Amino acid sequence: MTTAIPVPVPEREWRADARRNRKRVIKAARACMARDGLDAQMEEIAKRAKVGVGTVYRHFKTKDELVEALAVERFERLRDLALEALAQDDPWESFEGFMRASARIQTEDRALSEVLTSKPETMGRAAEAAGILELVGEILGRAQAAGVVRKDAHPFDVPMLMCALAGTFRNPRSDPERYIGIVLDGLRTPGVAPLTKLPPVAAH
Repeated sequence: MTTAIPVPVPEREWRADARRNRKRVIKAARACMARDGLDAQMEEIAKRAKVGVGTVYRHFKTKDELVEALAVERFERLRDLALEALAQDDPWESFEGFMRASARIQTEDRALSEVLTSKPETMGRAAEAAGILELVGEILGRAQAAGVVRKDAHPFDVPMLMCALAGTFRNPRSDPERYIGIVLDGLRTPGVAPLTKLPPVAAH
């Protein structure tokens, strides 16, 4: 009696399967952390992703690594939005559209936004990897050159304002469009009162 020899899975197919599993884990983690915050358990994430717990740990050794992956995903979305904004002809519509779209991302899953905001170093690494600040600088600079955004606004103001708005967005009864509208009015030319200092990150 001969023993059947298992046929090895081609490396390309294995890699594709691993990528699919990783995406499923990230998607499940996003949903679980949006509901439970940092209390979300790896076992629950695995169950939601329909993979074994070992698969989760094979891709992400710790919960912090998983949070970092979610931050990277968030900033990749923001990068895509920034590139779309830069493709628009009108500088103000480009700037306003990016700001409003960024705010909408934060309100889609408020609890997840809170998790990410609680990890500033993780957010900083993800933002740097995506090159988001440079893109925001281009969007802002173009609007300033067109005379539609106040000259003393700084690219660092945008993430600082978004972090400040995140606290408002956590309230399910708040209207994000109202508060982003107030922020945009404050950034429009001419600006009633001059800004006195650079944002803290830019000052170093």
